[in-house]
Formats: sequence, structure tokens, C-alpha cells
Amino acid sequence: MPERKLRVGVVGCGNIFNLAHKNALKNIETIKVVSVMDIKGKKAKEAAKEFNAKYFTNLDEFLDLDLDVVEILTPTYTHAEIAIKALKAGKHVIVEKPIALRSEEAEKMIKVAEKEGLWLLVGHTRRFDKRWMQIKEIIKKRNILPMQIRKAEVQRLPFPETAWYWKPHKGGGVAIDLGVHVTDFLRWFFESEPIRVLGIGKAIRKEARVNNTYDHFVMMIQFEGGKTGIAEVSWAYSYPARYGVFYHHLDILGKNGRIRYTPMDTPVVGVVKSHFEMPRFSPMLSTFPDAFERELRHFFNVILGKEEPVITARDALIALQIAEKAIESAHKGEPIDLKGVIA
Repeated sequence: MPERKLRVGVVGCGNIFNLAHKNALKNIETIKVVSVMDIKGKKAKEAAKEFNAKYFTNLDEFLDLDLDVVEILTPTYTHAEIAIKALKAGKHVIVEKPIALRSEEAEKMIKVAEKEGLWLLVGHTRRFDKRWMQIKEIIKKRNILPMQIRKAEVQRLPFPETAWYWKPHKGGGVAIDLGVHVTDFLRWFFESEPIRVLGIGKAIRKEARVNNTYDHFVMMIQFEGGKTGIAEVSWAYSYPARYGVFYHHLDILGKNGRIRYTPMDTPVVGVVKSHFEMPRFSPMLSTFPDAFERELRHFFNVILGKEEPVITARDALIALQIAEKAIESAHKGEPIDLKGVIA
């Protein structure tokens, strides 16, 4: 007899759903998307058509359904409330990063998941991107022994100043939204815990200044064993029109070698027609689409009891805590000790 497919419901049918999750979910044979929910009826209806699923605009009605897993793809400030409701309704939860807007909310989510005996899995896609997975393997095979890692993730955020991303009480600003990718990445690559952080933030674009938030942020993080992580995240980088909006830089200095990876080092393909353009070969240059599929496949296998999680909700909480303390450091103008912060 074939194995019963996991019944999945998706909350949030906006950008990240359409750019990355929609196609990934379609490619996974072990699941069936049976329902979708969005507060905007038109978005919910369009998403439901993709899966021949039911659609809802009311969360409680959506959670009344017989679902095994709820995937949360909504703005950051809504993660905790939706996740806790879904867990209390007996559903496993997969939530996009950051786990929550504040670490207190994340801790509550983790406690509820533990109490209910359910999985809470957080989408830190960098851990499933083949580029970073392969580089991490090389570090081990070549015994590089990293002592300093600099990781930059920069873009020009395309959304208007009214978008939730720019609101510190909704998205946390660039230090949270992009920052958790890099803080988790550094901890993953160093395989050691952070002990101190210095954060320096800037409000460069008008959108950031109007919303009293940072759109460019640098963190210097001291890890156990004398290791140093330097994280640069930005929404303020300017690019020519039509250029791919996202750019990574990675520089690893180790006791036994150095690794450098920068897409900008490679020759760029240019197309000249009525104007010059450099095509984007992936709609999500931050992470290639196959990483989302690899991540979701893994999470569903964890829920099915076939795999152990490569990233836990606690890892996601620590990534958020580091970013929070970096913001506190930027406000105070001095380094912050991380000892005793991690739950």
C-alpha cells in the first residue's frame, strides 16, 4: 500500500510563496497541499488554483481542517501568533525565517511545540544551498580550520517605504531580516558559539530614515576559540536597472588556507538590445530555487520520521538572539556580551 501523503496547508500567498515555495511544493511527492490561506482573498484564490486546493481568508477556519503540516510564509511579525495557534491545533509547523520578530516570541513557540510533541522547523535556506554546503565540505576535507569569516549579503530592497519590511516593529529592519541568515551561517561554519557582538547600523536610504530603521548593518561577532565573524547586510546597495538585485561575498581565512567566493568576481553576461541588461538566471539570487525544494523535502522527511533535522528551532532562536544583541550594541555604541543569552 502506498504511504499516505502529508496533508499540507500554506498560510501566506505573497512574494516568497510565488518566487520559491510554490514550485518546490509541487515537486515533492510525499505531500499534498490541500488548503491555502491569505487575508487577501484574490491571492488565496490564485494560490489554491495551483494545487486544486481549498482557500481561506480566516485562519481559524483554515486550522479547523484535517492538516498534518502548516507552512507559514507571512510577514515576520505574524509568525509567532500563527505558529502557536497551528501547534495548539495539533499541526506540525514549518515557518520562514526569521523564526519570529523577537526572541521571547520564539522561545514561546519552541515551548509550545515541545509541549504538544510537534515539529517546529525554520526555513534557513542557506543551509540547503549547494554552494555553501560544498564550501563547508571543502573546509572539512582540506582541514582549513577557519579563524575569520566575512559574509556579505547585500541588495537594494525594491519595496516602497510603506511596506512592512521597512517597519522595525513588523520586520525588524535589515539586521533581523537578512541578518539572521548570516548569523546562522557563521555559527554553522564555525561550529562554535558566539560570545560577544559589536553592531554598527546606518540609515542610508530615505525609506530607512522615514521608518527610523537601519538599511545597512555590520556585525563583528566573537566566537569561542578566538574566531571572528564579520557580517554585512544591506538593503541600500545601488544597482543598474534590470540587474540581479542580490549579491553575496564570502571570505574565509583559516589556519591552513583561505577560501573566497564572490559571484561578482566572475565575468558577467551582458545582453545589448535597446538597452544593456544583465539577466537574472534565478528569481531568487540570494538562494537558488532548488535549495527551497531541498529544504522542504528534508523538513517533510523529518516530520515523517525519516531524517533528523539539520537545523533546529533552537538554532533559529540563536541566530535571532545574535541579531537582536547586535542592534542593542549599535544603539549603545559598545560591544555586548552574549554569555547567558542563549536559552
